[in-house]
Amino acid sequence: MLLNNQQTNVSLPTCDDRLLWDTWMSMFHFPTLTVADEVGLFPLLDKFPATAAEVAQSLSLSHRSTEALLGVMTSLGYLVQQSGKFHITEVSRNFLLPNSPYYWGGILHLMRSTPLSHSSLLEALQTDKSTIYDDQDIWETHELEPEQAKAFTRHMHSQTVSPAAGAAIRGDFTDVKRLLDVGGGSGAFSFALARRYPEICCTILELPVVCKIAEEYIASAGLQEQIDTKAADFFKDPFPEGYDAIVFGNIFHDWGREKCLLLARRSFEALPKGGRIYLHEILLSDTKDNPLVATSFSMCMVWVTEGKQFTAGELHQLLTECGFADILITPTYGYYSLISGTKP
Repeated sequence: MLLNNQQTNVSLPTCDDRLLWDTWMSMFHFPTLTVADEVGLFPLLDKFPATAAEVAQSLSLSHRSTEALLGVMTSLGYLVQQSGKFHITEVSRNFLLPNSPYYWGGILHLMRSTPLSHSSLLEALQTDKSTIYDDQDIWETHELEPEQAKAFTRHMHSQTVSPAAGAAIRGDFTDVKRLLDVGGGSGAFSFALARRYPEICCTILELPVVCKIAEEYIASAGLQEQIDTKAADFFKDPFPEGYDAIVFGNIFHDWGREKCLLLARRSFEALPKGGRIYLHEILLSDTKDNPLVATSFSMCMVWVTEGKQFTAGELHQLLTECGFADILITPTYGYYSLISGTKP
C-alpha cells in the first residue's frame, strides 16, 4: 500500500521544461560558432568535406571535442552531414568564409574578445548605462583607443554589408545625387549605393578616428571617386548642406528618442525641399515583444549603447514630428527595413 500511495502522489508540471533547456543551451551556440571560426572549420570543409575523424586530425582536436563541435554546428544549420562527411551550408559559404565579401569576421572577432557576462548585463540593466567597456563610454573609448575603434568598425562593417546591399536594391534612391551617410563607419552602406547607382556621390560623416579608418576601406573598395569623409561630431557640429539625402544605418537604435529627434530635426533643416531621410533598422513589432531577434537586439543595446530598437510606428511618428512626409517602410534584407521620408 505504501508503494501505491507514493505512486499516487507523483505528479508532473503542467508543461515540460524544454524552453528552459533551449534557453540554457543557447549560451553555447555563439561561442561555439566563434571557436569554429577561429580554428578554421569552415574553410577546411569548404575545400574538402570530411568525416569527424578527418576533421579531428586536421584541427588537432580530440574525437570527443570534434563530435561536440560538429554536432552543434550541424544542428544549428551551419553544416550538413551526407554519407558520413560534413559539408558547409550556403549560410556558411556566404558568411563564414574569410575570403567572402559578406564574411561575419568583424562580429565574431569583437564578440570573442568582448564576451557578454551575467554581471555586465545586470549592471547595464540596473544602471541603464552601457557596460561593454566596463565603466567607459563606448564612443569616447573609440576616440582614445584607435585599436578599439578599428575592431568596432570592422564589426559594424560585417553587420552592414549584406543589409546595405538589400537596401540599395530594394529601396528607392533613384533621384539621389549627393548623400550624407551619418555615422557611416567603414562606409559599407555607401559602398552598396555607389555600386548600385554610379551617379551617386556619398560623404561619410564620422568622428575623426573613424574617418581615417573609413578612408582605408574606401581605398580598398576603389570608390574614392564617389565616396569621401567629413570629420564631425553629429550631435555638436552642424550637418553640412548640399546633400539631397541623408541616411542613418543602424544609428537611431544607438540613442534614446530625444537624441534621435535631434538628429531627424537636424536632417530636416539641412535638406532641401524634396530631400529624403533614410533610416535602416531592425524593427520591433507594435507590441514590442517580437520578433526574438529584435527584442534581443534591444537587450544588446542596453549592454552596448544608450538606445533600443524602435517600432515602425515610433519611427513614423518621430519623422512626422520633425516635418517629414510620405513616410515609407520597405523590407530590405533579412530582419532589416528601410524607413524613408521626404521634406515637403
